[in-house]
Amino acid sequence: MTDHELATKLKELAEAPAPPPRIDLDRARRIGGRRRRVRTTALVLGCAAVVAAGGLTAVSVFRPVPPLATAPAAVAPKPAPVAPAPTDNPLVTKASFGWLPEPIKGIEYGVGGHGDYALAIGRGDLAPMIWLAVWDQEPALDRRHDMGGKAVRVPVRVGDREGYWVTVDAADPLNQGNSYLRWPTGDGRWAELNAYYLTLPELQKVLLRVAGDVTFANRAVPLPLHITGLPESFRVADVNLWRRPDTDGVPWRAVLQYSSNGALATITVSLPGGESDGLGTPVCTTKNGLQACVRIDQPSAAGITAKELLSRITLLGPDEAKWTTHVIG
Repeated sequence: MTDHELATKLKELAEAPAPPPRIDLDRARRIGGRRRRVRTTALVLGCAAVVAAGGLTAVSVFRPVPPLATAPAAVAPKPAPVAPAPTDNPLVTKASFGWLPEPIKGIEYGVGGHGDYALAIGRGDLAPMIWLAVWDQEPALDRRHDMGGKAVRVPVRVGDREGYWVTVDAADPLNQGNSYLRWPTGDGRWAELNAYYLTLPELQKVLLRVAGDVTFANRAVPLPLHITGLPESFRVADVNLWRRPDTDGVPWRAVLQYSSNGALATITVSLPGGESDGLGTPVCTTKNGLQACVRIDQPSAAGITAKELLSRITLLGPDEAKWTTHVIG
């Protein structure tokens, strides 16, 4: 983390307003602050030894929340085959949001050593967040070991399947505003929503509506660049498409990190003015309305210099309709 980023984070923590009434202030700050730091520093801490497994995406469609239906008897899901993930894009979805509530303003995606997810996010220092993740097997109740008490299940119907809330108080399924909702998918896996800083009436209904509209399928996320001649030794470490205009100074930022024989290569694309990722000074260019920066910490191990890798990148412009799902090749 650079001095500028550290100062920014400290300023955010010092000036952040009080969280919503249903959230415990100290607990919410610990949870939200820790996850914000992980999201903003993950790409420069320990990525070289990890390899990505897949990604998530989302599409937002805003419409009213219907009334909560009563839950019929559970029906065991029948596993269905999962289509193979595309191989020419490092950012591949496992699931997609459908309906999302009005405070949500954008969707972020991430894959790799620091987690595979889609994140529906709002605006502000304490932006409302709804994280979506897919697990091959049902995870442990307190998988983060940070719930502050003994986790319990509160059964609930999610769409046509039996799911449950994870909470430390069975009388409070929303877990003091740090809400976990899990349910089985139709292909034998498990999905999880984790929402916080979300202040809406009838929040249980809102989150159940969000979960009920999630679809599950591998799908490539469009990105603003095309790379030719990527070295065969390159392996995905982390890939993120961020939408944090309040902290990044640009509407979005795409960051691709690759490990290669112990080296770490970082590619950052944004509108001009966005901050580059990676330690040290990157090599940058501005073309077609976008800025691309490349930094390789050990060029001799990677077998390519930052300048050489940058020359193999084509920038597709700021119009997201012109981005590609065929990023590599």
